[in-house]
Amino acid sequence: MREERRGKKHKKTLREELAEYKDKYLRALAELENYRKRAAREREEFIAYANERLLTELLSIVDHFELGLEAASKLKMTKQVKNFYEGMKLTVKNFKDFLEKEGLISFSAVGKKFDPRYHEAVSVAESDDCEPETVISEIGKGYMLRDKVIRAAKVVVTKREEG
Repeated sequence: MREERRGKKHKKTLREELAEYKDKYLRALAELENYRKRAAREREEFIAYANERLLTELLSIVDHFELGLEAASKLKMTKQVKNFYEGMKLTVKNFKDFLEKEGLISFSAVGKKFDPRYHEAVSVAESDDCEPETVISEIGKGYMLRDKVIRAAKVVVTKREEG
């Protein structure tokens, strides 16, 4: 009789072991699937932001091109200067189109409520015309790479006149 009980107990233990191994197997399978999804997501994110440092460096070149165009627009427009100016304008446009194709976009800050995630306040001006903490001018453009701010816009923000 004892042997019978031991045998039944042993069979129950085997069933429990089988259930335990099945549970471990299913958990390992789920962990593997989660790992695959996480690795794919990380790979996509790496690819999306791989050029961030390069694109950030190129922004200073865009800034200098734009400053050059602004200065050239104030020159006396002889035929040669005009041809040079138009060529540079086209070059800057092509350069900006390339950056945009890579996911880099500029954003406008003027007229918006100051948000430290997107704006860097470099100056404060008193104004009764606008709500406090409103961006009234932009000193430097802000840029985003897809949905991430890689350079905050440098802005002038309003405050109420005191007194």
